Amino acid sequence: MRFIFNILILFIFSSLMTKEEYEGVYFYDSLNYHESIDLRTSGKFIYNCENKFLDITIKGNYHIYRDSLILDSYPQKDKMLVNEVVKGNKNTIYIDVKDKNRNAIHYNLYLLLEHSNVVCIENQWDITKIKDKKIKGFYIVDKKGLKSPVHNKKGLSTNYFSVIFETNRVFENEVWLFENGKLKPKGLNGENQEYYLEKK
Repeated sequence: MRFIFNILILFIFSSLMTKEEYEGVYFYDSLNYHESIDLRTSGKFIYNCENKFLDITIKGNYHIYRDSLILDSYPQKDKMLVNEVVKGNKNTIYIDVKDKNRNAIHYNLYLLLEHSNVVCIENQWDITKIKDKKIKGFYIVDKKGLKSPVHNKKGLSTNYFSVIFETNRVFENEVWLFENGKLKPKGLNGENQEYYLEKK
């Protein structure tokens, strides 16, 4: 019994030490790109990313599980909202993409077809019309490279998709990995990057 108690105390102590060990500011800095995340003792973070086209600051909450940093924006936002209806020509699929202020945006549209085929329709604006295709779902990548979640088609006869796309980055249970004291971030597309953020 005492052995189990000692193991439990050791586990709790090591968990606390691990969290404290990971707190601080991690950054990556190159000629035209700057990225950092400040992991604070309160379990909150401040993330910054800056290049020629972007200047992002995101606040939120984090927790650490083993070698993983799990990030959630606060306040939390939906990355994409989709309303499906039947409208217009039934042989045409309409995908109407707006930002949260109901403004049209530029985007690339990725259609999910049968047999796991994916078709990209590039350089779209506002409403995309697709004729004579059956889709299983789709996702969107905006001009900054921000990737939406996949929307799987729900209605059998749905042909009009009204999409509200969040053009600001959102962390939602996003997992970054610690490797040898450094942090491997994910990009706007949700993929692991090839560089690391290093602790100051």
